[in-house]
Amino acid sequence: MAEIVFATETQGKGVPVEGRENTFHVECSGTGPKGERVTFESEVVLTGDGFDEVGTINYAGRGSLKFKTVGVGHMAPSPVSGINHGTVMWSITEGDGEFSGATGLITSNFTFSEHGDVVDNQYVRLYTVEGASN
Repeated sequence: MAEIVFATETQGKGVPVEGRENTFHVECSGTGPKGERVTFESEVVLTGDGFDEVGTINYAGRGSLKFKTVGVGHMAPSPVSGINHGTVMWSITEGDGEFSGATGLITSNFTFSEHGDVVDNQYVRLYTVEGASN
């Protein structure tokens, strides 16, 4: 069993999904801990007490992780006008490549602007059975 821990920052957009009330499609990209391109894609569904999210993070050349929300995510206005600030925890549901068989958690601390601009800082702690190392 190998433990892999790292942090990333991705930036992109969140847009409403046409025909689906309170649902957003988020796409972001950035650079991973080994210099690889990271792409992030998720579906966010706003609920009465927060939001639920499912998605995939691809670490080019390394593999990808699929995730879903643990509990509910939280988002509220920040002190900066036009910017919401939030946090969510995700459970890793699947991994491939270097992350084959991965389990673990990812925490996300993000901003979401009134124009749909997203900045997402993620802290990843995962475990693999493949003996991969960071």
